[in-house]
Amino acid sequence: MKCKICKKEASVKLKHYNLPLCEEHFYEFFEKRVRKAIGKFKMFSKEDKILVAVSGGKDSMVIWYVLKKLGYKAEGLFIRLGNGVMIDRTQEIIENFAESIEGKLIVEDATKYLYGLSTFEAARILRRSTCSFCGMVKRYLMNKVAVEMGYDVLVTGHNLDDEASQLLGNILHWQKGYILRSWPVLEKTHEKFVKKVKPLVLNYEDDIRLYAEMKKIPFLRETCPFSIGATSKIYKKMLLTLEEEQRGAILSFYMGYVREKDKFFKEDEEPVEIKSCEVCGYPTTSNVCYFCRSRQKLKVKLEKRQKAEG
Repeated sequence: MKCKICKKEASVKLKHYNLPLCEEHFYEFFEKRVRKAIGKFKMFSKEDKILVAVSGGKDSMVIWYVLKKLGYKAEGLFIRLGNGVMIDRTQEIIENFAESIEGKLIVEDATKYLYGLSTFEAARILRRSTCSFCGMVKRYLMNKVAVEMGYDVLVTGHNLDDEASQLLGNILHWQKGYILRSWPVLEKTHEKFVKKVKPLVLNYEDDIRLYAEMKKIPFLRETCPFSIGATSKIYKKMLLTLEEEQRGAILSFYMGYVREKDKFFKEDEEPVEIKSCEVCGYPTTSNVCYFCRSRQKLKVKLEKRQKAEG
């Protein structure tokens, strides 16, 4: 099998494109798709100060590496969602990786906002879904750190499979507001809201894993135990089944949305009013943001528990 570009012996065959490539041209192909996403969606420039949310998974580790390789001023943020062996190990992997690419890493401890509790413990006390509560805490703290430390853009590692499966779920339930917000760029809409972008939106998850393995980029292979049964995984499984039968179907589905969004999903409702939270000052659609309301409820429940035990 020969490389489609240089005719040397191919190292990989990208099944989604039916494309055999040598190692050099695979890296070039992969990085070109990142550059294409950045340019097509006007994500950021070489002058912007970029913060990459790094979880230790393959996607966030790869995009941080690629942005540094392409010459962007990209620094990392790791949010500790609790304490324990697994979280310590994750932080160590990320810290070692940051050192290897000469990248600055910020570590933010979520437990200091949750009265010493992990997001799992706090969600259980509040009787909330661990997945949704954890996601809310991460989104709030990522934005908070980015704003307070003067970053222009926040990068997350969402890939093509992630975005297509989320889009499918939103279309199946005709959640128009979410469909409109499936765009890979969320612009700054409030003085305390940083622009958020997804540069891996044109890269398949399989290709990201392959890039990480071939470049020997360390990443955690374990998935979060609380994500088991998540509806997004159902939609991703459906799309992957379709992809097996029709190569390129996921990319075609998502790019169709990119081309036709304004035609079929125009914003025809009154825009939602963005306010400043009365407690923290960060953007919200209500008087007090969900994060601060959760903290207030958690504090009340913990105080009641202490009184009952005392």
